[in-house]
Amino acid sequence: MASDRDEERESQLLSTEIDPLAQAILDSVQPWDAYEVALEIPGRLLDALDWLPHGGALYGAWAELADLFETGKTPIPDAHDAVRQASTDWLARPEDDTGASVETWLERAQTLTHRPVDRDGDFWHGPK
Repeated sequence: MASDRDEERESQLLSTEIDPLAQAILDSVQPWDAYEVALEIPGRLLDALDWLPHGGALYGAWAELADLFETGKTPIPDAHDAVRQASTDWLARPEDDTGASVETWLERAQTLTHRPVDRDGDFWHGPK
């Protein structure tokens, strides 16, 4: 279980490091520009994975969103739509950010990545 201090630190890190990148994704007109920004997010979390209460899950979720561009199976406009929606959802977190809001975002992000993977397949599998 995460301490209150770790949750406060997580909230601060997410606000200062991830929120601007999510906004940059929304500001990106070209899909590949949004992809490049999405790739930066897991890297910003990497050094804090040992103490972030949701670090591993957030790392994985943003990496999976970027993977949609890389599978060669999901149409790029669909991958772009998914990463943009994830960014919109991310920035809609309440100001008094809590672990619950991050968990809600993680569930939504998982849905955003699973829909195209279920439809199109991924690196290892074809469509279901």
